[in-house]
Amino acid sequence: MKRVFWLLLLVFAISAVSYAQVAGTANVQGTIQDATGAVVPGATVTITNVATAVTQTTKTDASGVYSFPSLKVGTYNLSVAASGFQTYQQTGIVLEVGSNIALDAKLTVGSASQTVQVEAQGLALQTEDTSFKQTIDQTDVTEMPLNGRRMTDLITLSGASTSAPGGDFTGSKYSYAAVSVSIAGGMGNTTEWKLDGGTNNDYMANANLPFPFPDAVNEFSVESTAQGASTGNHTGGLVNVVTRSGTNQFHGTGFEFIRNSLADASNFFSASKDQLHQNQYGGTIGGPIAKNKLFFFTGFQRETITASQSNKSAYVPTAANLAGDFSLTDPPVGASKTVCGSPAQLYDPATGAALPGNKYGQSGGPALPTWNPAALKVISYLPKIVPLPDGSDACGHVFYSIPNNTFDKQSITRIDYNINSRNTLYGHYFLDGYQNPAPFSADNILVTTQSGNVERTQSVTLGEDFVVNQNIVNSAHLTFLRRRDDRGYSTADINATTLGINLYQLQAHGFQFTESTSGKNHGFTIGGGTNSIASFNDNTIAASDNVNWTHGKHQFIFGGEWIHNQLNINNAYEGNGTFTINGQFSGNAAGDGKAFGDANLDLLSGAMSGFQQSKAQQNALRGNIPNLYFQDTFHASTRLTVVAGIRWTPAYL
Repeated sequence: MKRVFWLLLLVFAISAVSYAQVAGTANVQGTIQDATGAVVPGATVTITNVATAVTQTTKTDASGVYSFPSLKVGTYNLSVAASGFQTYQQTGIVLEVGSNIALDAKLTVGSASQTVQVEAQGLALQTEDTSFKQTIDQTDVTEMPLNGRRMTDLITLSGASTSAPGGDFTGSKYSYAAVSVSIAGGMGNTTEWKLDGGTNNDYMANANLPFPFPDAVNEFSVESTAQGASTGNHTGGLVNVVTRSGTNQFHGTGFEFIRNSLADASNFFSASKDQLHQNQYGGTIGGPIAKNKLFFFTGFQRETITASQSNKSAYVPTAANLAGDFSLTDPPVGASKTVCGSPAQLYDPATGAALPGNKYGQSGGPALPTWNPAALKVISYLPKIVPLPDGSDACGHVFYSIPNNTFDKQSITRIDYNINSRNTLYGHYFLDGYQNPAPFSADNILVTTQSGNVERTQSVTLGEDFVVNQNIVNSAHLTFLRRRDDRGYSTADINATTLGINLYQLQAHGFQFTESTSGKNHGFTIGGGTNSIASFNDNTIAASDNVNWTHGKHQFIFGGEWIHNQLNINNAYEGNGTFTINGQFSGNAAGDGKAFGDANLDLLSGAMSGFQQSKAQQNALRGNIPNLYFQDTFHASTRLTVVAGIRWTPAYL
């Protein structure tokens, strides 16, 4: 069923304008007057990027107004020339991502060969934007201490942002880089993410896709929900990221960051020292291909993390249990020594007969049975019990660590091309290859509770700004996103048939088993529901076009965006079956689940409390997300500006 909602945006501001703009860029506009306050029409206004020497020129209209929309971030110089007036120059104008500033100038009567020069001090005041915005610049991005060097950790530095519950992104099917951030009170999965003007949302859960490493990021801004009509695909805020560009000067960096267990303290709750080894290294280089014309920037980072921490434990069958003696792991009623737990009466899961003293082979009790062969095979994969001086080894308590090794490679290339004074083009290709191999050990199958993930994310964005005439500028973007997540067990892992169980197996690897006894120290887990072998293939194509038209006292902004998303899922889910044992059959004679005994005894007897198996989950989802918008900024007077906009964004339910 399809439902279409209309979103109407109407904003009125006094002496503050909310111009729509293309994400990843900045806007400059202003009014040129003479010393008496009269407007100066026909004045030539030129703005120059200091780093690339790329210039843009326009003329003021009959109201003395000029506009430079969709400027790349950086430092600029502005000059104004008009017949009968001295030339006005302002230098050192810093434009940040999302900047929307007014640069007004008053001209002095004189010769054009005479120059009035003004040097900007710091950032220009954001007088043209009603939204709350904070920019994290390149210095902050590269020099702030970041554990893992992910720039998204800096988002909460902005005053309107805070970490949000991550429940929407829980599980191994989402991007490893997904973060949950609330901006200006919005929900964690309602944020809009932009990279160089193109979308960077993972539409599977509306999280973010990976962003480049800090040395490749020029800056980013965090904007609240009080935005213009050109944004609004998502009800939360906007995170707007811009990558670094080449300039007329060659520049580069090289880096390596190391963390090592030799210098780290141990986890307070760990039995041994954390074996963390983290190494991140790479570099960047950028410069001119053709001066003042064509520029490049490229960067690479590799991350290697090997870690394991002894903070896992389980209770496995002991040698005494295998011999039919459960009197230590489950003290009988009236026992004086209760090292492993509270006294309880155990029952034979097969016959329901009580076990005298919780032992087999006792007078009046059942004889030691032949244990289930599949259960014995499972036990052969469990970690060995290490005897401890206090005798706690008799409880079957084992401690182990799960290897957690990750490898990530990022590379990015950006090209900026100043085709001519009216046409500029840029594009980037970003590749992120992430690997978190699934662990497996024939001596400790308990490590298989952690899934393995291999992710590959690609991002391509092309952007063009074309000056149709001095009053009309067109900006277009085309973005391609692809994320593939291959999840599952190690190729060395077992399945049910390895244990001798006659059961259809959808996958050659993966065994999911849960054993626990309510309120007692018995049980262990093998595999997990989020480990099932699966592939999640998420593809997005986005095209947008934005027209900025200055006409008299009006500045019209109109355009639209079309996003097409494909989500292909092939998930084995419970195709190999899930086995559950909870100790109910050794808890009482009826085995009805009203009492629980020892899950390890139920295991040895082959008494399962539950079993599930399913076919694969397969989806091929397609969806289009179009939107259109129109906004008029009307300069009623030098002190009053009225902004009205409308946006059409359908929602498909």
